[in-house]
Amino acid sequence: MGIITGLAGAHVMYVIHRFLPTTPAIDAALTVMTPYLLFLAAEQFHFSGVMAVVSGGLFMSYRSHEVFKTGSTRLNMLGVWTTLIFVMNTLVFVLIGLALPDIIEGLGKYAIMDGIRYGLLISAITIALRFLWVYPAAHLPRWLSAKVRKDPSPGWKGPLVISWAGMRGVVSLATALSIPLLTTGQTAFPSVT
Repeated sequence: MGIITGLAGAHVMYVIHRFLPTTPAIDAALTVMTPYLLFLAAEQFHFSGVMAVVSGGLFMSYRSHEVFKTGSTRLNMLGVWTTLIFVMNTLVFVLIGLALPDIIEGLGKYAIMDGIRYGLLISAITIALRFLWVYPAAHLPRWLSAKVRKDPSPGWKGPLVISWAGMRGVVSLATALSIPLLTTGQTAFPSVT
């Protein structure tokens, strides 16, 4: 339902951007307000605000060429969002760093080194699985389809970069935050503490 709420709200914002007279500054202000409005609307109905923001953002991004037609609007948006993304990423990781003492205290009987070992092990497994997935995904279609074989080969460099890149930190955090604490029956969601 969070996704549906996000898409419904994004459609409303799309209509506002597309059909009402706006300026580059108004468009920028509306795009800054949109994620907050989507989050609050979803949370009002007890749906996932994170999923609403992600789905609404993807929709607006997909439709941005229809909405932001002038060069001045696009330049203004680029400046605004580049700055906001930098500030928000920095803020998220500062807040995570500030939570570190509570996390260490919460380890209880486990040692800090155990936590580091588990983190490194999980990271290594994730990176290995990404490599095991990206290379076949890049080359398998070429083996199965004559039409795809006409396209240039991805080689080994492109999949290598994609394998190392993975998801960005805040995207992983948003994915983790989309897991609910309680099921619809108001019991604890499995494996969430």
